[in-house]
Amino acid sequence: MEKNIQAFVADIDGTLVAKGEKLLDRTRNALERLHQEGVLVGIATGRPLDQRILDKAKEWNLSFEFDFAIGMNGGDLWDKENRVIEHYYPLSSENIFSILSFLKDFDINAIVYEKGYDQVACLRMDDFMKDSIRRNHSHVEVGDIQRLSKQETGKIEVHCKGDELEAVYAAIEKNRSDAWISVETFRAPEHFTIEFQDPRVNKGMGLERFAQQSNIPLEKIIAFGDMENDIPLLEKAGWGVAMQNGSKETKERADAITEHSVEEDGIGRYLEAHYWM
Repeated sequence: MEKNIQAFVADIDGTLVAKGEKLLDRTRNALERLHQEGVLVGIATGRPLDQRILDKAKEWNLSFEFDFAIGMNGGDLWDKENRVIEHYYPLSSENIFSILSFLKDFDINAIVYEKGYDQVACLRMDDFMKDSIRRNHSHVEVGDIQRLSKQETGKIEVHCKGDELEAVYAAIEKNRSDAWISVETFRAPEHFTIEFQDPRVNKGMGLERFAQQSNIPLEKIIAFGDMENDIPLLEKAGWGVAMQNGSKETKERADAITEHSVEEDGIGRYLEAHYWM
């Protein structure tokens, strides 16, 4: 493990914080210490980047703003120096329509982010969307496949029922295309989430672009994540750490695994034990 890292990056949900929760004290203190030591601190999320995401630092009571942020699983990139959100390789309207067409007979909700969280379209209004409107003050339009395919977007987020898991994956394999990739970003017994994006997009690509722009060697970066969409991030960084609560595949492909889960201050305790030991 590199002992003189220049940048730290972590996924949000399931990694820095339990979904919808606050940053815990030991992890907050670790981020503050990294910042004081001159390490650039960033986040890498599947969410679209907008001011809501950039304001997480303030929401988590950090004394500094993020140095960089990767959104849309690598499709969005922002850094403190340029202060502009760059967008890469959106899915075309044709591909959105094609994907939703072979999934339409399942009990799903599909979501596309047209202008970050400001403009969102979905197939139906469910509890997840109601909660998102409450938290993000989004303008949400409910429509059919044609409506969701109206314009290109960074990703399609598809929420599926747990009892349809095997059938959904079979449909994806049957309709597999070089025009898109799919990655599972959440799983619980009752439901799971799959996201579809351009095959050139992943969090590792976003990290590599940031490293090139900032002239930071990738081997000087430490990354943390928990799900399959974090694997490219962990593999691209010099040292990739999977959360103890992470998926089996993510843990298998990481350089290390935290001894504690996100709900037990996993990142803070890992850095205390292995970086500042």
